[in-house]
Amino acid sequence: MNLGGEVIYRKRGEKMIGVVVVGHGSRLPQSKGIYEEIGRKVAEKSGFEVKVGYMKHWRPTLVEAINSFIKEGKKKIVIVPVFLLPGLHVSEDIPVLLGLKEGESPEFGYERINVPDDVEIFYANSLGADERLADIVVDRIHESLNGSK
Repeated sequence: MNLGGEVIYRKRGEKMIGVVVVGHGSRLPQSKGIYEEIGRKVAEKSGFEVKVGYMKHWRPTLVEAINSFIKEGKKKIVIVPVFLLPGLHVSEDIPVLLGLKEGESPEFGYERINVPDDVEIFYANSLGADERLADIVVDRIHESLNGSK
């Protein structure tokens, strides 16, 4: 469902937990739909309320998505970076914005998150070299060889 430009997916689940799926963002508008679809699928599979937040180019930003959950009264917020590699956004920018690491805020036009004392932030790992990604690559190989997309 789309409310005021902010993508929110709801399914029955723990009411006090919110999940922010973090995407990089892109200048290509069609890419945004991929993150939104990932958010919908994560909500369906997990039962948690999921929002998509972006590092660059699109809204809501990571900070806006987290602040929205805080305003809604969520007490646990899980941040999941949808990045393969633990590059600068994953290892530096996001932890600084979350207050998990010292450093300068990235120059994306938003500040660090002010997390209330009664709210816990959990920061998941990037996708990395997960075995399940190899399965997807193998599927894509077979799809390509069979002429399907």
